[in-house]
Amino acid sequence: MSLFRAPFLRQSREWSFAPQTRSNMRLAIVASTVLITVVVLVIATIEARRADRALAVAAAHTLRDYAGYAGRTMGAEVLRRFSEQRAIILSPVSGSARRNVPEPTLDEIVARGEKYFAALHPPGDLDLGYFRVDFRTKAVQGRGAMRGEFAARVADTLTNLLAHRPNMSEPSVLVVEEDGVPRSVAYASLIGKDGQPVAAYGFAYARAVGISAIAARAFRETPLLPISFAGTRWNYDTTAVRAGEVENDSLLGVRITDRAGHVFWQSDRVAATAGTPYTETVILSTTPGGIVVQVALRPGSAPSLIPNAVRRSQRTYVQALFALTVLLSIVSLLALRRERLGARSRRVEAMQQLALGLRHEINNALASVMLNAELLAEEDNLDKEQAARLAAIVEQADRMRSVLRRLEKAELFDVVVPYMNEGYMVDLSATSVGSASPGSTSTNQQA
Repeated sequence: MSLFRAPFLRQSREWSFAPQTRSNMRLAIVASTVLITVVVLVIATIEARRADRALAVAAAHTLRDYAGYAGRTMGAEVLRRFSEQRAIILSPVSGSARRNVPEPTLDEIVARGEKYFAALHPPGDLDLGYFRVDFRTKAVQGRGAMRGEFAARVADTLTNLLAHRPNMSEPSVLVVEEDGVPRSVAYASLIGKDGQPVAAYGFAYARAVGISAIAARAFRETPLLPISFAGTRWNYDTTAVRAGEVENDSLLGVRITDRAGHVFWQSDRVAATAGTPYTETVILSTTPGGIVVQVALRPGSAPSLIPNAVRRSQRTYVQALFALTVLLSIVSLLALRRERLGARSRRVEAMQQLALGLRHEINNALASVMLNAELLAEEDNLDKEQAARLAAIVEQADRMRSVLRRLEKAELFDVVVPYMNEGYMVDLSATSVGSASPGSTSTNQQA
């Protein structure tokens, strides 16, 4: 019988691990690599998401600041254009203050007003009216929609107002309702040589239509975003949209309301920016006649460290990470199986080489032993005990020859049996896989 042990180390001239130990080490290295890869991917994903959230918070503050900047710019531009409007139409009144010149006529104010509003192209009927109130004679002149009870209310309001503010010479504005419709009343007082107001000139129009006309023009002609939105993101040419540029309405949604929330004007595609988190509200005046500018900014792309495709498919991303882990595990198991099969193949090859060596060396000796034993058995002067011993020698030699033949069968190398209490041995007496010849136990004990 042959005894094969499986030590962790083998004795040789150079120190090295046993094949089984090397196989286990390779498996451990592969498994560790898989685990480390998964851990690194998870940590990288967590850190990327954390950085992405921080970037989103910072970007949200910045973009809301941009929206506030656009709202303040829009509001300031609307107020500037209203001031410009009043200055253009009522400039003869301000220019005649405290001067020895003829007083401007109402027809002169009407002519200037009609010219200005014709170029404004309002989106609806302004219902324009012009007036002159003479504080000395209490006479009221009106043109257009300035007539009747509304003209009288405006005259009384201005008379009472200028009596408390006699030094006010700059054009100003009032909001007066007529039949429930708010109307803007712009006016300027004519100051006499003594420094006292002697008359008031002005014009009135439907407030919503006037604000809408001014706001639409300001929105079309005024860059409302900082220079960082230049290039293909913003149309800084206020007269036309060139190729490769976008209109400002594709980035900004602007709505102008009164303090009560009634909409005066909004950009055409304001619905496209609905729901964006980058919104800001600017209140231009705390008086009941003040206006409120609401701005919503929709950037061309969301600021993010993680690609949008990954953000939109987070579940797929996690599943892909899990699939990668499973794939690496399967590859590791296949590599282990291949290593085990390779080790078994190498062991079988080594055993076959050993069997050939044993057969070559032992067969000659067995043949000589069997030949001599058979020649001695043919002699006549042998007693029964000597003949029995020679027969046993021949039988055991023949058994050893059959064992050498079975060494060449690789499938028998997996048949192992315990050997006393010292380990396991290959059962070379087995005639097939999983079976042993009768009496093998007694033979093993005799060995």
